[in-house]
Amino acid sequence: MTKSSWYQLSPEPQRNQYRLTPVSPSGVGFLDQASALASNGSKLFVSSVQGHLAALDLNPDTLAFTPGAEVNASLAYQTLSPFWLGGQLHLLAYTRDGGILDFFRVSATDLQHLYRYQRTYGDTTIGFTTVHAFGYRDRCLFMGYNSNTGTSRIYGIQVPPQAPLSISLLWQSEWAKGWQDFCFFQLGGENFFFKHNPAYQAVNIDHYMDDPAQGSHPVGTGLPLPQETSAAATLTLQEGPGFAGYRADNGLLTVNRFHSDCQGWQQQAQLQAGRDYSHLLAIPCGGGKSLLALYG
Repeated sequence: MTKSSWYQLSPEPQRNQYRLTPVSPSGVGFLDQASALASNGSKLFVSSVQGHLAALDLNPDTLAFTPGAEVNASLAYQTLSPFWLGGQLHLLAYTRDGGILDFFRVSATDLQHLYRYQRTYGDTTIGFTTVHAFGYRDRCLFMGYNSNTGTSRIYGIQVPPQAPLSISLLWQSEWAKGWQDFCFFQLGGENFFFKHNPAYQAVNIDHYMDDPAQGSHPVGTGLPLPQETSAAATLTLQEGPGFAGYRADNGLLTVNRFHSDCQGWQQQAQLQAGRDYSHLLAIPCGGGKSLLALYG
């Protein structure tokens, strides 16, 4: 049984203040057998250890999850990343050991498998510890990073005339090993990400370049995140993007809003949530509200 704690994040009347309230959503049994979770708006995607891939819908008013589309993918994915392509929601699902990247088109009743991308030698796709799909201007991209080797890559997702999808490598580099707690967000239509490296005592915010072939570069360095932070999740707050951070050693859960210059953040809320959870999930509920789950 996976232990979990759920919290409703709500804005207070005062600026830059939020409230974390313990809640008990219904329909959360999916956590018991989940190998990966991801959200897009109020839609939650779940991969189970038995190989099933499902979409659930959250009612923000009743905090109830209801089942939606489901498919037997025969794989327990470690990473899920929703993205938009051609005005329609898609899902990227990834297995680390096999380096398999599966792409699904999402509808209210179906998860349609479109394409599989896998490289097991040369430009290998095996071992990514972070995979994230995102759109920029008129392009759709995804990144992969391996914290054990430092390998970092950006791929392009195209829709060719005679196939559902195709993938091309646009950029590759070798970063330091050990980056974790990636939080991807947008400011002014630009793509940024926050990352944390305990081995090097480093906390950065990076910006993706206008040309994906140029990769990314740091715009904020040496930021004041406790090195003991063990999980993080991106948030959509009333006044811009932010993140929730959790420390398993002391149970502290904090909510923070990124500064618009990407040189840090301002704390909005904190709560003692209990120790020794391993994962943090955030699901936006609209109006600056979110549903947060600590589990594992």
